[in-house]
Amino acid sequence: MKQNTHEIQTVAVIGCGFIGYSWGIVFARAGLRVHMYNRKSPTLDSVKDRMREGLTFLAEEKVIEPEEVEAAINRVQTFDDLKAAVKDADYIQECMWEDLPLKQRIFRELTELTDPSVPIGSSCSGLMISDITSQVTNGKERCVVAHPTNPPHLIPFMEISGDKASPQIKDRVFHFMESVGQKPIQCREVYGYVLNRLQLSLIQEALYLVKEGICDVPAVDQALTDGLGLRWAFTGPYGVEELNSAGLGEGLEKYKDYMIEFFTEHQQKVLDYDQDFVENCVRQFRPVMNGMDHKEYLLWRDRMVTRARKLKE
Repeated sequence: MKQNTHEIQTVAVIGCGFIGYSWGIVFARAGLRVHMYNRKSPTLDSVKDRMREGLTFLAEEKVIEPEEVEAAINRVQTFDDLKAAVKDADYIQECMWEDLPLKQRIFRELTELTDPSVPIGSSCSGLMISDITSQVTNGKERCVVAHPTNPPHLIPFMEISGDKASPQIKDRVFHFMESVGQKPIQCREVYGYVLNRLQLSLIQEALYLVKEGICDVPAVDQALTDGLGLRWAFTGPYGVEELNSAGLGEGLEKYKDYMIEFFTEHQQKVLDYDQDFVENCVRQFRPVMNGMDHKEYLLWRDRMVTRARKLKE
């Protein structure tokens, strides 16, 4: 991957869990100095080992050279003191739990501890950055959503948002993320932002089809993995409409009545489900995993995503 040549040279990652350690890999791979912060805990103690494991996986998949693994790890420092972690940071990526009071507190502290020129991005997926920064008095305009797709070191799509953030800060974060290999978009603030709104709409239909006995869990997954997912990896829904007709305009006009009828008359909502439904889904999903346990299935997913990304590139 092209090395980062951006003005940002030191990044502080706040939170070393599933998202934080993955962000750390993104930044360390790009040649940046990376400060990983967490309270004293096994999560902090293990983060460099987990990052090394992730980087080793990338080397095994021939995404990076083997010697890049330790070179990247050598650029990483761990901290259990927030002030020390952010002292020299040019950019901060917050990755704490999706808990509003927690994020409000950490953003208040981060803005008090750092220079007003330092952008601060949140990995929040549902919370509004305007709510998170409601108690910030030292530069709300530098606080943005920088929401990744999990895990960001394998899946590059991310979203930058913040209706109260300055356009200059959003553009700066956008170009920085491009420089470290991410694929950012900008969007207005809305619950779930872009990726999760699309994903949640699909999950709603997936729940309905199984709950109403229209098909089983493996059938839903297969409709995506052997059907929609194959073309969606290269053409999104607007691209599909472009190719379903003589062009996008004709497609949107041609299928308007069909789509509106579905949205208004046939689309149903799942408003609740019980424990029996959950257990039934778990039972039905086991064959999809082909005998793999959760960890093995996760590794298989990572391999397939990495190889598909290499194909696309």
